[in-house]
Order: sequence, then C-alpha cells, then structure tokens
Amino acid sequence: MKKIILLSAILIFSSTGLFAQLKFGTDIYSRYIWRGINLGGESPSLQPGLSYTTSGFTIGFWGAYSYPGSEVVYSENDLYASYSLSTETAGSFSLIATDYYIPSLGIPLGHYEKDGGAHVIEGGLSYSGPANFPVSISGYINLHNDTDNSAYIQVGYPFTIEDATLSLAAGFVPAKSAYYLTEKGALINFSITAAKSIAITDKFSVPINVSYIVNPDQDISYLAFGASFTF
Repeated sequence: MKKIILLSAILIFSSTGLFAQLKFGTDIYSRYIWRGINLGGESPSLQPGLSYTTSGFTIGFWGAYSYPGSEVVYSENDLYASYSLSTETAGSFSLIATDYYIPSLGIPLGHYEKDGGAHVIEGGLSYSGPANFPVSISGYINLHNDTDNSAYIQVGYPFTIEDATLSLAAGFVPAKSAYYLTEKGALINFSITAAKSIAITDKFSVPINVSYIVNPDQDISYLAFGASFTF
C-alpha cells in the first residue's frame, strides 16, 4: 500500500504543470547537524532539493550526501508533502508528512517493514506568527518504524540586526528516544543562526548562514556554515 502511495505522489508531481512553481537547487553545509544531532561526522554535506507547489500544497524531494572520501559515509533521500494555509493577521499553519530514507544503511528502498525497514515516516504540524509577532512553533512525531514513536518540539523567534536575520531556536524531545539518542526527555537543540543574502549580480544572490548549535543532552556544540543555490 505504501508503495502505491509513493508511486501515486510521483505521478501527480509529474503530471501537474511542472514548470509553474517548480523549485530546485542545493545547499552546501560545512556539517550536517539535524535537530542538534551530527549526522555526517566531520564531512561537509551537499543537500539538493526539488519541489513543486500549487495552491498551498507542496510535494518535494530532499537529500543529504557526505563529501566523497569522507570517513563517515552518510546519505539521505527524503520524500515529503505539505499543505500550508496563511493569513496576514493570524500567521500560517502547515501540515507535513515526511518519508525518511537512508541509503547509506544498505537497506533496499522497497523495504517498508514496521521494525528495521528502510523508512521512517514522520507527521508534523507547524505555526509561524504574523509579521508583528513572528514566533514559530513546530511539532513532529514518528508514525512508522520507530518503537518509541519519538516526538520533537521546537520553538523559534527571528529578528533583524542591520541587514541580517538572527534566529533563535530551542528544540526538545519529551521522552526517551533511541531515534534522538536520549535516555529521557531532554533539550537537544539550542541554536543561534545569522543569515543574509550576498548579491552576485543584479538578478542573482546567494543566501548564506552561520549557526552556533548546542546539544545540551550530549554536552556538545557545533559551528556550521551554509550557502544556498536555488533556481
């Protein structure tokens, strides 16, 4: 059944006005730090993405690949779908479902077993406040292939300093989770991110960011740089 859903999503994506709101590109990061967890060792990470959006609905593909020849070989290839509803006064709400697939684990793509399969499926809900109160709140829970049904909740707030955006975020898991490497509920992600766009030409600019990330539960911190190239 899940294979049919996956194939149907791909067919829908392929048959609906492909170039109307198509986005594709890649991010390049000095490290792949996801929700306070280092997934790529000491390797830089190449993170391509492809998405199509229409009437608030988005379907997309996203990946992360460690630099060739790195000591830790990590690859990720995700499929996601989301629906967003926005208003000027109340902010925006989004529902998202993500199918995480890690090819570097060596499990074939078609294995959807409940325990030990190739895929973890996550559901999420997020809210972003209006311009006068731009707080963000998001929550996610694993629905498939995670015996802990691990949950992650994050709160964020952006503000502007000169010509850059500075964002604060804090994320935690409410209970023990092998998926997030915790023995109990814990704060696993506290980050400060500075972002701005560098103009290359009159029509092309490159967004860059630097993040200082602390995982209090693991007692470790990271400093990561990223650049985005989107078309």
